[in-house]
Amino acid sequence: MPEVTYENIQANLVSAKQDGSSMRCSFKCPVSGETVESSGGIQKGRGLGDMARHSVKRNLFSQVRWGIARAIRSALGYGLAGRVAGDVAGTAVGNAMNQHATSFSEEEKKVAVVQAFENIQSRFVWDAKNDRWMSAQAAGDVLTDFASQLNRAPVTQTYDKGVLARMLMEVSLADGQLAAEEKSFLASFMPAETGGVDVLRDRPPLSGAELAETGKGPVRETMLMIAWGLAFTDKNLAPAEKSALARFAGSLGIDDSRAAELQNWAKKFIFDQAMDGVYVDAKPDQAARAEAYRLAEQIGLDHAEAERVEIRYRKRNGLI
Repeated sequence: MPEVTYENIQANLVSAKQDGSSMRCSFKCPVSGETVESSGGIQKGRGLGDMARHSVKRNLFSQVRWGIARAIRSALGYGLAGRVAGDVAGTAVGNAMNQHATSFSEEEKKVAVVQAFENIQSRFVWDAKNDRWMSAQAAGDVLTDFASQLNRAPVTQTYDKGVLARMLMEVSLADGQLAAEEKSFLASFMPAETGGVDVLRDRPPLSGAELAETGKGPVRETMLMIAWGLAFTDKNLAPAEKSALARFAGSLGIDDSRAAELQNWAKKFIFDQAMDGVYVDAKPDQAARAEAYRLAEQIGLDHAEAERVEIRYRKRNGLI
């Protein structure tokens, strides 16, 4: 999968409007017509060249954490699915990019547009055959079950987002500590509306009643699946993490069989994200591939299932 660049998302960009120090954008799938809204912050003095200079190959662990962070950002509301309001959809991209030009340069706003797409990137997949991004819905059976669940049952209600944020914080605090690196990682996807990492850290554990008041239906499964995904970025699950996740499942009314399936989807998603670090310039790095399969073993993903995830990854990205 290629890095997101302004050039390769232009075909998807329907509109981009400056709103203070943010760019509010809408991106459209050329196949399904689905439109997704998102926003990205504008940073003074940062251009596309700076992004390129800092775009370095991540190690496998960083690749996996980056992937789950993207998914969580999408789930916690950095982008909203649906048709864009008429006053947005009818705006020419060029005119939108030129608004308030005295405040920020074109280059600075383009960087924010790229970041807006990255925030909802889990809703799109790269169509290697046609060199374009298309919606997860249009990708069909080559999509991971994790991504399909996110697309089918996103977390849209404010209360549910708050509960999910607290679930993620409890998983992170299960071992009783929060290192500076972990705090920074959490801050990268916790929306301001949740109060931020420091506020969430001081909240009491979620009660059964609070979990039982979340939206009915598959959205609860999405929430549990995401929490499992975050847990697997640690590779070695602590007993306290497993206990918290089991408590979540029980209070959300998810039976053991379905909870195990969601857990497995999270494992496969983590392995799928590792594949981004394996296939460089369409060719597998064998050392990275071996490391990815060691990760699969560490998180309890069956080798045969891991192979099928890799095959789907290759099919999705047009690789031999």
